[in-house]
Amino acid sequence: MELDDLRRQWQQPAPAETLPPLDDSALAALLTQGSRSPVAKMRRNAWLEIGVVAVCLLGCFVAAATTHDGYYLAMAAWLALICLLSGFYFRRKLAVLRQLGDASGGAVREHMKRQLQSLRGLVQLYFRATMWSVPGSFSVGLLFLGGRIAQQFSGQKLLLSLGILGAAYAVVGVGAYFGMRGFTRWYLQRLYGQHLDRLEANLRELGDEPAPALAE
Repeated sequence: MELDDLRRQWQQPAPAETLPPLDDSALAALLTQGSRSPVAKMRRNAWLEIGVVAVCLLGCFVAAATTHDGYYLAMAAWLALICLLSGFYFRRKLAVLRQLGDASGGAVREHMKRQLQSLRGLVQLYFRATMWSVPGSFSVGLLFLGGRIAQQFSGQKLLLSLGILGAAYAVVGVGAYFGMRGFTRWYLQRLYGQHLDRLEANLRELGDEPAPALAE
């Protein structure tokens, strides 16, 4: 009988070590633990993106100043417009990250929940804007290349050339769209998503918050 009891005790799994619940003070410490915090990492990533945009904008100005080709001027103007508009986006993102890192005072959970929702919304906006910029860029290129073809050909040759150009752009555009879609998702998850996931998981520990739905 004692042998059977000993065997049953041996087969039972060891009780899992219970971690202390995460309280508001521990959550505030997570947000303000210097350069190792998820907020600090996301802020560095945002400044890295701003640096890349600044280099791209400088390249657009150089291209516009050194070429007289209408196609390159149009593409440079289009990319410069995207870079300038992204400045408002990054300004808002840095403001939200700054507010998220300021965890002093009470109501840490409510403060964190609002800022994380804002950040999720900004990341989703970035994804949608990137997806819209792909067909926009291809449309600008298609219009100018089509205009060049119209200057060189006429009649059936013009229709044939425009048909070939349209088919080629459709194939390349669809591939570029889905390729950019996969890359952008990976990119945003790498720079922001994984840190937001961690903070949201900590937030759920405080009040059983539901997991956020993935953006399509």
